[in-house]
Amino acid sequence: MLKNRTLAVKLSTFILASTAIIFVAALGYNYYSSKQTIMSEVSENAKNLTRATAYEIEVILHGAEKIPLNLAGIIGEYPYKRQDLFRLIKIALTANPEIFGAAIAFEPYAFSLKSYYFSPYCYRENGHIKETVLGSDSYQYFFWDWYQIPKELNRPEWTEPYYDEGGGDIIMATFSVPFYEQTDGEKIFRGVVTADISLIWLKELVSAVKIYQTGYAFLISQNGVFVTHPEKKLIMKESVFSVAEARNDLYIRQIGRKMIQGEEGFVPLPDFVSGKKSWLYYAPLPSTGWAIGVIFPEEELFAPVHNLSKKLVLIGFIGLAFIGVVTIYISRTITKPVGILAKTTSAIAQGNFSVTVPETGPKEIAHLGQSFNLLGKQLTEYVEKRDFIRDTFGRYLTQEVVKKLLESQDGLELGGETRDVSIIMSDLRGFTALSADMEPGQVIAFLNRYLGKMIEILLDHRAVIDEIIGDGILAFFGAPEPLDDHPVRAVACALNMQAAMEEINALNEADGMPHLEMGIAVNTGNVVVGNIGSEKRTKYGLVGSQVNFTGRMESFSVGGQVLISSSTFNRVDDLIEVAGDPVKVEMKGIPGKVTLYDVQGIGGPYRIRLKKKLEAPPIRLPERINVHLYRLHEKIVTKIAETAWITHLSGVEAIIGYEGELGEWENVLMHLLDQNMTEIPGKIYGKVISVKPASGNFHKSNIRFTSVSPEIIRIIQKEIDSS
Repeated sequence: MLKNRTLAVKLSTFILASTAIIFVAALGYNYYSSKQTIMSEVSENAKNLTRATAYEIEVILHGAEKIPLNLAGIIGEYPYKRQDLFRLIKIALTANPEIFGAAIAFEPYAFSLKSYYFSPYCYRENGHIKETVLGSDSYQYFFWDWYQIPKELNRPEWTEPYYDEGGGDIIMATFSVPFYEQTDGEKIFRGVVTADISLIWLKELVSAVKIYQTGYAFLISQNGVFVTHPEKKLIMKESVFSVAEARNDLYIRQIGRKMIQGEEGFVPLPDFVSGKKSWLYYAPLPSTGWAIGVIFPEEELFAPVHNLSKKLVLIGFIGLAFIGVVTIYISRTITKPVGILAKTTSAIAQGNFSVTVPETGPKEIAHLGQSFNLLGKQLTEYVEKRDFIRDTFGRYLTQEVVKKLLESQDGLELGGETRDVSIIMSDLRGFTALSADMEPGQVIAFLNRYLGKMIEILLDHRAVIDEIIGDGILAFFGAPEPLDDHPVRAVACALNMQAAMEEINALNEADGMPHLEMGIAVNTGNVVVGNIGSEKRTKYGLVGSQVNFTGRMESFSVGGQVLISSSTFNRVDDLIEVAGDPVKVEMKGIPGKVTLYDVQGIGGPYRIRLKKKLEAPPIRLPERINVHLYRLHEKIVTKIAETAWITHLSGVEAIIGYEGELGEWENVLMHLLDQNMTEIPGKIYGKVISVKPASGNFHKSNIRFTSVSPEIIRIIQKEIDSS
């Protein structure tokens, strides 16, 4: 039975598809070959037409050039009187009707010691040749291009088209030839001889070129300005390049460059006025440096091919319809399961991999259904694995890095590249001390609240998080995807992170958790970024001296502060607001002092500003509080003084006196002492803001608190209230 036959037998019986393919191929070949034949003929005809028009213009221009060339040779050898010069010019104009006017322009006092200006000029008006003398304070011809250019270049030159106000009073182009006087064997410049060509004449000549119904020819000058064109608003007012700029069309600009560079070609190009698809043949006019172009409308160019193709398509459809009537029954039998398969394929394309198709029908269709259902199952498993890998990676890496690793061919190769990036390094002040008395679960919850908010802000600003070490974060901007604004983006991100601490501390206070303060540093410079490690263990990160420099910067920041380096400041200084004077610090391994800036806000699209802290200055205590003072360096505690004392105190700062040495920006630990000089439970961690000498070997320093134990906070508050 027909139902049990293979698809191959059915397709071999009916050849509707084969007939359609053959017909389409024949039609396509006919259309293509016809179009190529027409293009070949049109290209040759266009070349001949354009060259013929260009040759006709060139012949006339060459004839015009001979007049000033001959006159320059005559005038340079023999002195002529005023009337002789007019007579020479009139004779030349009479013999050359294509020339509108001609002049012999002398240098100041070159013709007569009494005449500063002298340029006899003859021109056509109402069928007659009139004469005048150019030159006055209102028409200083020495400064016109037709005089200056041949004088400076010492050679004949055609000018750009111009309106000669005060001379011929028309739009013209001028061919100028310098002439000289031989004195003691030396050539001395005496002036120029000119011949003027009216653009009206050129327009009439070019307008005579007719191409189909709406085709036309045009001329452009050495600078691409339209000299002639059927659209009057373009002439002398627009250029090929201004049209390209108005349409934002780089292709028209490229063709314009080729035209003014003297090249020749046949290219597709939209019409300058209507914008319709057209073809342009262009060729140079060597004598002037201009170019001629001829526009062939594509619709008219290929009209015969289109008409023939329509007739062939109609004949083909009639034949296919006849064959279709014969094969419709068998086609329905075959295409029904294929139609079901097509609908199911659309569902899979939309992401529904659970759909299935019946595994019935002819042998090939049933096998195709089985393969399709297996494909859906395998795609489901693949997507589940892919999403699991992407989501798992995403918890350890940013999405940009995950995308680079999974989708780039060399994403997993070891190695790196030098990139200009901006680096952020942040750290909680005194977190180790704050978390010392907390349960591990509390520490994780406490830390995750802080890190969750910071990571959210970093990712919103397209940062790549390099490392999270305890409460410290190292991130960077500008890799793997380049970001032109990475310095601005990094500073804005740092300010947002610092501003978010207010929300985090509000939640901490509600849960009875300690108050947190964070310091942030931002630096910009070149680093090596890429896959670092070995085949067994790799991370995407950055290395270099700028990373170490950023870490040292961060150690100088206090709670609530955003410090940026000079390299970052120079890239964002017009957008940011800086608090006070720049901070000068000394860093290990870096000669001289380093300048840092305390940023309070940023403008532009971000518009972020940190709230000013209304902190009361330390107040003098009635009685000083004795303390033990320790220096903290690289987690190592070293005692500075057996006895030191606090003389002034506030909630965030203290002024202490002590015997010994401390450096600015050092981290210190203080234990308060009771009347028996015994340490009171609790600790104060702080940073040395300033150091001043006192009497003898004693010093006085301002200590900014970075972490204070709850029991010490109560003592400080009590001392402040009683003072």
